[in-house]
Amino acid sequence: MKIAIMQPYFAPYLGYFQLINAVDKFIFYDDVNYIKGGWINKNLITLNGNDYKFTIPLKKSSSFKKINEIEVNWECRDMEKLQKTLYQRFSTDSPSREIIKKLFKHKPITIADLTITSIILISNYLGINTTFERSSNYTFERVNNKLLNLVSICNISGANTYINPIGGQELYSKEEFKQHNINLHFIKGQPSKSLLDLIDLKNKKYIINKLNNNKLI
Repeated sequence: MKIAIMQPYFAPYLGYFQLINAVDKFIFYDDVNYIKGGWINKNLITLNGNDYKFTIPLKKSSSFKKINEIEVNWECRDMEKLQKTLYQRFSTDSPSREIIKKLFKHKPITIADLTITSIILISNYLGINTTFERSSNYTFERVNNKLLNLVSICNISGANTYINPIGGQELYSKEEFKQHNINLHFIKGQPSKSLLDLIDLKNKKYIINKLNNNKLI
Protein backbone atom coordinates (compact mmCIF):
# COMPACT_ATOMS: atom_id res chain seq x y z
CA MET A 1 0.00 0.00 0.00
CA LYS A 2 1.18 3.50 -0.88
CA ILE A 3 0.46 6.37 1.50
CA ALA A 4 1.26 10.06 1.87
CA ILE A 5 1.17 12.15 5.04
CA MET A 6 0.76 15.94 4.85
CA GLN A 7 -0.53 18.86 6.88
CA PRO A 8 -3.86 20.04 5.47
CA TYR A 9 -4.00 23.33 3.56
CA PHE A 10 -6.98 25.34 2.37
CA ALA A 11 -7.85 24.38 -1.24
CA PRO A 12 -4.15 23.83 -2.01
CA TYR A 13 -2.09 23.81 -5.19
CA LEU A 14 -2.07 21.27 -8.03
CA GLY A 15 0.98 19.41 -6.71
CA TYR A 16 -0.84 18.61 -3.47
CA PHE A 17 -3.58 16.83 -5.41
CA GLN A 18 -1.02 15.06 -7.60
CA LEU A 19 0.35 13.61 -4.37
CA ILE A 20 -3.13 12.55 -3.24
CA ASN A 21 -3.79 10.95 -6.60
CA ALA A 22 -0.51 8.99 -6.45
CA VAL A 23 -1.35 7.04 -3.27
CA ASP A 24 -3.92 4.58 -1.97
CA LYS A 25 -4.36 6.37 1.35
CA PHE A 26 -3.73 10.01 2.21
CA ILE A 27 -3.32 10.91 5.87
CA PHE A 28 -3.88 14.47 7.03
CA TYR A 29 -1.22 15.34 9.60
CA ASP A 30 -3.63 17.34 11.73
CA ASP A 31 -2.15 16.79 15.20
CA VAL A 32 1.20 18.49 14.63
CA ASN A 33 1.92 22.10 15.58
CA TYR A 34 0.30 24.84 13.53
CA ILE A 35 2.85 26.93 11.63
CA LYS A 36 2.01 30.57 12.29
CA GLY A 37 2.70 32.63 9.22
CA GLY A 38 2.63 29.51 7.02
CA TRP A 39 0.18 28.53 4.28
CA ILE A 40 -2.23 26.30 6.17
CA ASN A 41 -4.89 29.04 6.22
CA LYS A 42 -3.60 31.10 3.28
CA ASN A 43 -3.67 30.83 -0.49
CA LEU A 44 -3.52 32.63 -3.82
CA ILE A 45 -6.17 33.10 -6.48
CA THR A 46 -6.42 35.32 -9.55
CA LEU A 47 -8.52 38.44 -8.98
CA ASN A 48 -9.00 41.09 -11.65
CA GLY A 49 -5.97 39.74 -13.50
CA ASN A 50 -3.65 39.89 -10.51
CA ASP A 51 -2.52 37.55 -7.75
CA TYR A 52 -4.71 37.91 -4.67
CA LYS A 53 -3.42 36.46 -1.43
CA PHE A 54 -6.09 35.71 1.15
CA THR A 55 -6.06 34.50 4.74
CA ILE A 56 -8.67 32.51 6.66
CA PRO A 57 -9.11 34.38 10.01
CA LEU A 58 -8.43 32.28 13.09
CA LYS A 59 -9.07 32.51 16.82
CA LYS A 60 -5.95 32.69 18.99
CA SER A 61 -3.66 30.94 16.53
CA SER A 62 -0.37 29.81 18.00
CA SER A 63 2.60 27.69 17.01
CA PHE A 64 2.21 25.99 20.39
CA LYS A 65 -1.19 24.59 19.39
CA LYS A 66 -1.98 21.65 17.14
CA ILE A 67 -3.64 22.32 13.79
CA ASN A 68 -6.81 20.57 14.97
CA GLU A 69 -6.98 22.77 18.08
CA ILE A 70 -7.23 26.14 16.33
CA GLU A 71 -10.69 27.48 15.51
CA VAL A 72 -11.78 29.46 12.47
CA ASN A 73 -13.07 32.94 13.27
CA TRP A 74 -16.32 32.92 11.32
CA GLU A 75 -17.68 36.01 13.09
CA CYS A 76 -15.01 38.57 12.19
CA ARG A 77 -15.42 41.17 9.44
CA ASP A 78 -12.41 39.85 7.54
CA MET A 79 -14.24 36.56 7.03
CA GLU A 80 -17.32 38.35 5.71
CA LYS A 81 -15.11 40.32 3.32
CA LEU A 82 -13.34 37.17 2.16
CA GLN A 83 -16.59 35.36 1.46
CA LYS A 84 -17.84 38.27 -0.66
CA THR A 85 -14.53 38.42 -2.54
CA LEU A 86 -14.57 34.72 -3.35
CA TYR A 87 -18.21 34.82 -4.43
CA GLN A 88 -17.41 37.74 -6.74
CA ARG A 89 -14.36 35.96 -8.14
CA PHE A 90 -16.16 32.76 -9.12
CA SER A 91 -19.29 32.90 -11.30
CA THR A 92 -22.55 31.26 -10.26
CA ASP A 93 -22.02 28.32 -12.63
CA SER A 94 -18.42 27.67 -11.54
CA PRO A 95 -17.67 24.38 -9.71
CA SER A 96 -15.29 26.40 -7.55
CA ARG A 97 -18.14 28.56 -6.30
CA GLU A 98 -20.19 25.48 -5.42
CA ILE A 99 -17.28 24.14 -3.36
CA ILE A 100 -16.94 27.46 -1.54
CA LYS A 101 -20.69 27.64 -0.88
CA LYS A 102 -20.61 24.22 0.78
CA LEU A 103 -17.66 25.20 2.96
CA PHE A 104 -19.21 28.46 4.11
CA LYS A 105 -22.62 26.90 4.65
CA HIS A 106 -21.38 24.25 7.08
CA LYS A 107 -18.76 26.49 8.77
CA PRO A 108 -16.31 23.83 10.01
CA ILE A 109 -15.12 24.68 13.52
CA THR A 110 -11.35 24.23 13.32
CA ILE A 111 -8.88 25.13 10.61
CA ALA A 112 -8.15 21.39 10.35
CA ASP A 113 -11.84 20.71 9.68
CA LEU A 114 -12.06 23.52 7.12
CA THR A 115 -8.89 22.67 5.20
CA ILE A 116 -9.58 18.94 5.16
CA THR A 117 -13.15 19.50 3.96
CA SER A 118 -11.90 21.78 1.17
CA ILE A 119 -9.48 19.10 -0.01
CA ILE A 120 -12.08 16.32 0.11
CA LEU A 121 -14.65 18.39 -1.78
CA ILE A 122 -12.14 19.15 -4.54
CA SER A 123 -11.01 15.52 -4.67
CA ASN A 124 -14.63 14.37 -4.99
CA TYR A 125 -15.19 16.83 -7.84
CA LEU A 126 -12.15 15.43 -9.67
CA GLY A 127 -13.14 11.83 -9.04
CA ILE A 128 -10.05 10.97 -6.99
CA ASN A 129 -10.65 7.65 -5.21
CA THR A 130 -7.93 7.90 -2.58
CA THR A 131 -8.93 7.04 1.01
CA PHE A 132 -8.56 9.87 3.54
CA GLU A 133 -7.72 9.57 7.23
CA ARG A 134 -6.43 11.81 10.02
CA SER A 135 -3.28 11.21 12.03
CA SER A 136 -5.12 12.36 15.17
CA ASN A 137 -7.18 9.17 14.95
CA TYR A 138 -4.05 7.03 15.14
CA THR A 139 -2.81 5.76 18.49
CA PHE A 140 0.96 5.59 18.80
CA GLU A 141 3.69 7.13 20.92
CA ARG A 142 4.64 10.51 19.50
CA VAL A 143 8.40 11.07 19.82
CA ASN A 144 10.72 13.96 19.10
CA ASN A 145 11.77 12.43 15.79
CA LYS A 146 9.86 13.25 12.60
CA LEU A 147 11.02 10.17 10.74
CA LEU A 148 10.02 7.74 13.49
CA ASN A 149 6.57 9.31 13.77
CA LEU A 150 6.07 8.88 10.02
CA VAL A 151 7.27 5.27 10.26
CA SER A 152 4.74 4.61 13.04
CA ILE A 153 1.92 5.96 10.88
CA CYS A 154 3.09 3.85 7.93
CA ASN A 155 3.12 0.74 10.12
CA ILE A 156 -0.35 1.39 11.52
CA SER A 157 -1.65 1.95 7.99
CA GLY A 158 -0.09 -1.25 6.73
CA ALA A 159 1.88 0.74 4.16
CA ASN A 160 5.08 -0.49 2.57
CA THR A 161 5.57 2.63 0.43
CA TYR A 162 5.66 6.24 1.59
CA ILE A 163 5.50 9.06 -0.96
CA ASN A 164 6.70 12.53 -0.03
CA PRO A 165 6.86 15.84 -1.93
CA ILE A 166 10.20 16.49 -3.62
CA GLY A 167 11.19 18.98 -0.95
CA GLY A 168 11.43 16.09 1.50
CA GLN A 169 14.72 15.03 -0.10
CA GLU A 170 16.40 17.53 2.20
CA LEU A 171 14.90 15.84 5.28
CA TYR A 172 14.65 12.13 4.58
CA SER A 173 16.66 9.45 2.80
CA LYS A 174 15.50 6.25 1.17
CA GLU A 175 18.08 4.33 3.18
CA GLU A 176 16.63 5.50 6.49
CA PHE A 177 13.13 4.36 5.56
CA LYS A 178 14.44 1.12 4.11
CA GLN A 179 15.84 0.28 7.55
CA HIS A 180 12.18 0.19 8.69
CA ASN A 181 11.08 -1.91 5.68
CA ILE A 182 9.41 1.05 3.99
CA ASN A 183 10.10 2.21 0.44
CA LEU A 184 10.43 5.98 0.15
CA HIS A 185 9.70 7.82 -3.10
CA PHE A 186 9.45 11.49 -3.92
CA ILE A 187 7.05 13.24 -6.26
CA LYS A 188 7.67 16.54 -7.98
CA GLY A 189 4.25 18.15 -7.90
CA GLN A 190 3.46 21.09 -10.14
CA PRO A 191 3.06 24.48 -8.45
CA SER A 192 -0.05 26.59 -8.93
CA LYS A 193 -2.36 28.93 -7.12
CA SER A 194 -5.30 27.42 -5.27
CA LEU A 195 -6.77 24.59 -7.33
CA LEU A 196 -10.06 26.51 -7.12
CA ASP A 197 -8.45 28.89 -9.60
CA LEU A 198 -7.54 26.11 -12.03
CA ILE A 199 -10.96 24.46 -11.70
CA ASP A 200 -12.55 27.77 -12.66
CA LEU A 201 -10.26 28.31 -15.66
CA LYS A 202 -9.93 24.78 -17.07
CA ASN A 203 -12.24 21.82 -17.64
CA LYS A 204 -12.16 18.72 -15.47
CA LYS A 205 -10.46 16.57 -18.13
CA TYR A 206 -7.54 19.00 -18.34
CA ILE A 207 -6.97 18.89 -14.58
CA ILE A 208 -7.27 15.10 -14.38
CA ASN A 209 -4.60 14.81 -17.10
CA LYS A 210 -2.38 17.07 -14.99
CA LEU A 211 -2.99 14.89 -11.93
CA ASN A 212 -1.66 11.87 -13.78
CA ASN A 213 1.29 13.76 -15.25
CA ASN A 214 3.81 13.14 -12.49
CA LYS A 215 6.89 11.06 -11.92
CA LEU A 216 8.05 9.27 -8.80
CA ILE A 217 11.72 9.53 -7.93
